[in-house]
Amino acid sequence: MVNDLSIFFILFAGFMSWTIALGQILEDNKQIYNYLFSAVMFCLGSLQLLDGLLVAGKLWDYSLLIFGSLPFLAIIGPLFFFTFKSANNDSFRFRKIDYLHFASGLITLLLLAPLMKLDAATKMSFIMQTPNFTSDDPLLKLYSGILIAVILNLVGYEVYFVRECRFMLNIRLIKEKKVSPYLITVILVSFPLEIVLVGSMVVMGMIEHSPSVFFGVLQSLTALSFVLTLVIFIMEKKNINFFKLLYIEIENRRYEISKIKNLDVAHVLSKIQSLMGEKKIFFDENLTMNDLAREIAIEPYQLSQIINENFNKNFNCFVNEYRIEEAKKILLADVERTVTSIAYAVGFNSTTVFYDWFTRLTGISPKKFRNNNK
Repeated sequence: MVNDLSIFFILFAGFMSWTIALGQILEDNKQIYNYLFSAVMFCLGSLQLLDGLLVAGKLWDYSLLIFGSLPFLAIIGPLFFFTFKSANNDSFRFRKIDYLHFASGLITLLLLAPLMKLDAATKMSFIMQTPNFTSDDPLLKLYSGILIAVILNLVGYEVYFVRECRFMLNIRLIKEKKVSPYLITVILVSFPLEIVLVGSMVVMGMIEHSPSVFFGVLQSLTALSFVLTLVIFIMEKKNINFFKLLYIEIENRRYEISKIKNLDVAHVLSKIQSLMGEKKIFFDENLTMNDLAREIAIEPYQLSQIINENFNKNFNCFVNEYRIEEAKKILLADVERTVTSIAYAVGFNSTTVFYDWFTRLTGISPKKFRNNNK
């Protein structure tokens, strides 16, 4: 009875995760964040369903899926990382170097190819034992290497996330109500679960264990992931964007600990004006806060605070206002030039984003602006 109930929760969590993923795709005003969050939930749901089949003893019937968890584990870390990065950035776009984060998933798929020809019994024997690099079987050595690499990759992204969020459990900040109660609740639920899930994966991968222990731990952990999915589902229903809240809280915390009082703010503002107004570095479509901060020789969080406090806007809005002002000049000065050409010329890498920002800042479309001001 208990076994059947846990399997039900595992499979239910998987389909719930897929439902959340589908809901993000069906959003009206989708941003890259929605696609990334959808991908995260799809991977989580896939892992839950695969583990549910394994615990229920049905994965044997689908030999091609036995190693299926590894690619999803390899890619869920990078997806989570970029979901967090894009949560509070409407104009977020991938740079070429960003795609390297997903190389682990592709490499995992390629390395698994020789293992896919194995029979179901051999595959199951591989996943239920610890990595073995002393075996005479080269395929077992290959599987062991893949498993260790995937675990290290996942641990790396987990460490990054915990490091970014650890300050929010500071007792002083909580007492002073400087941290959102929603975030405190989610973190108190999700952090222990994530640490237990990843930690157990590491331990199970390094210490000898019997098949019964393997299935028991896997069943318990995957059933617990239902709680994490349920929390995400409730937040989505209440229109609470966990990633956006987290991003804002982290930025606010960085403001508190910044040493901006030691900076010559007037000099920094002058350099910003020179770079943006004279050198027009906003023409670079890949311009980031890190790039601008590097030009001024200050820290990114210091630049973010200066822009926020002196212009009352975030970095993206600040840069895109310059781009739109430049676009307005070109629209009137060169009436034969196409709107698309102007959009790319002033630093936008998408006409859709250009139209969105132009309408947001002027109240009308670029073509109507040109016609009204001829």
